Amino acid sequence: SVMQRLVINTSSSLFFTKVGLLPKLLKKFEVITTKEIFEEIKEGEEIGFKDARIIMNYFEEKKIGIMDTKKTKEIMKNFSLKHADASVLSLANEEEALLATEDRQIEKISLILEIKVTNTAVLIYYLNKEGDLSHSQSLLLLDLLIQEGYNKETCLKIKEKLFGDFK
Repeated sequence: SVMQRLVINTSSSLFFTKVGLLPKLLKKFEVITTKEIFEEIKEGEEIGFKDARIIMNYFEEKKIGIMDTKKTKEIMKNFSLKHADASVLSLANEEEALLATEDRQIEKISLILEIKVTNTAVLIYYLNKEGDLSHSQSLLLLDLLIQEGYNKETCLKIKEKLFGDFK
């Protein structure tokens, strides 16, 4: 079976790195992004951000693909978005991929454009369901996300789901 594609933006890729999710996600998805996101991460690496450096390794090892996309300008104009944000929406739309984002506005636009959308906390839940993360690992990672400044409410919702499944 063809692996589902997962489009990542800068914020989701940084959260994946903070909690060590990328190796597990790469077993489940073909992870792709746009040149614009690659440039943002590269800039972060040049400033000296450790997480950006880690993600750059994945690019260098060709574990994360960089793809061209055609509708970026159109989406920028229609939704008055930044270039990088519009680029991942365009790519997910063209590739019929799942889009990982932590941005509520991008989430809403995804619904309008009929793009399947996810976030770091939901992906932890998915990996738990798939048997790639134990319950205790999943709960630890959700706590770690909160410590790293992730949306607390989102993490608590996923924790409730995990506890619900656990019963």
